[in-house]
Amino acid sequence: MTMDQLSPLTLQLIGYFTHLKIGKNNVPIPYFNNRRVQVRGALRVNIGKGNPKDIKEELKILSLREKIDLRNFTPEQISKFLIDHHIGIDCSGLAYYILDTELQAQGRGTLKKNIKFPFAKNPLRKLLAWLRPVENCGVSTFAHEVNSVLVELKDVQPGDMIVMLNAGPRKDYNHILVILSVEKNLTENEVITYIHSFKYPTDGLYDHGVREEHLEITNQNAPLLEQQWSQEKMKEYAKTAELLSIRRLKRLC
Repeated sequence: MTMDQLSPLTLQLIGYFTHLKIGKNNVPIPYFNNRRVQVRGALRVNIGKGNPKDIKEELKILSLREKIDLRNFTPEQISKFLIDHHIGIDCSGLAYYILDTELQAQGRGTLKKNIKFPFAKNPLRKLLAWLRPVENCGVSTFAHEVNSVLVELKDVQPGDMIVMLNAGPRKDYNHILVILSVEKNLTENEVITYIHSFKYPTDGLYDHGVREEHLEITNQNAPLLEQQWSQEKMKEYAKTAELLSIRRLKRLC
């Protein structure tokens, strides 16, 4: 068996997203999409774009303001507190931090220096994108041909992205999964582990966030939707996308 995975530095970052440590407890950072709340001009942590450090600092401020000690909370209470205060990460924010860390771990510079913003048409939007790259880097930016290339399933590697454009019941959402590892075995099927931030319809109000799931590749010549997904709900969501593809940042080629 062989296992290809992201760098130790990137895996450490991912651990902070999946196991945010508050006191003696660890909780996954919840999913938060600012599209539903429409907060503008706010700090990254308030619009679903904060990293684990940003989120922990915001929690300190909130706990002091509300005169509570989150270290005494249960994991369920911590998750509820985060979600009730609109603190979390969206899928593209998570992808940005993972890919930025991986680029730096490989000595390829920062994502900010390597990403382009093709949808920023006027000088003001271009300036805002340069000043606030995390906030302005959505799924469609990652998926644009100026930033990434298509990858065949047989060539998939850690750091590649599974991109879903125009998905959901109304075809008005995009989603991105980042591949963490590829496990190959001569006698078994290939297994891909990916990470994303998402809220399934069955998750309820508080049971969602950053999570790892798997894809078992039973036929490398067949489309993604014909493979075995550990989370059938993700597969069903992928079916709604008008465009489902595997892409790789040009800088990681």
